[in-house]
Amino acid sequence: MKKLSHHIFFIIIVTSCLSFNCHKEVVKDNETHSPELVKPDTIPPGHAQITGKIILIEPTLSTADSSDPCSKVPCIAKVKVESIEYGAGFPVLNNKEIRIKFEFTLSPTTKDLFPNMNESYPGLKVGDEFSALTGFQASINDADPKFMVYGYSIIKN
Repeated sequence: MKKLSHHIFFIIIVTSCLSFNCHKEVVKDNETHSPELVKPDTIPPGHAQITGKIILIEPTLSTADSSDPCSKVPCIAKVKVESIEYGAGFPVLNNKEIRIKFEFTLSPTTKDLFPNMNESYPGLKVGDEFSALTGFQASINDADPKFMVYGYSIIKN
């Protein structure tokens, strides 16, 4: 039942993410090479648009489900929140370090990991700065990250 609720939550988040245009990638200006971030018009409740920096990538892999990409590559990172725009019901996090689960992993998205996925993400490493719509979920298990990201745009790596 817990697994089913995670899948339902995942579908709701992805659907809301798509409806708020958070799947758009960074657009680069050819002359200045500075990225222009594309943000949703409104931040949905329980979410925040963050700019963060990867401080640490946790090597621990989820082994509960061998079909889960997180059983093959890292998905959790400690992130320094550098700026944030809040949706209703999202905790205050500016200038804090938080653990975030990257649902599409911290590795580049590949057809091996996500055979049915049309979007692609280049992966993130320590020191990379990114922008993302972040979701918040109160967790029963304190060891689980309470924040998650489905898509992101790299600002600086």
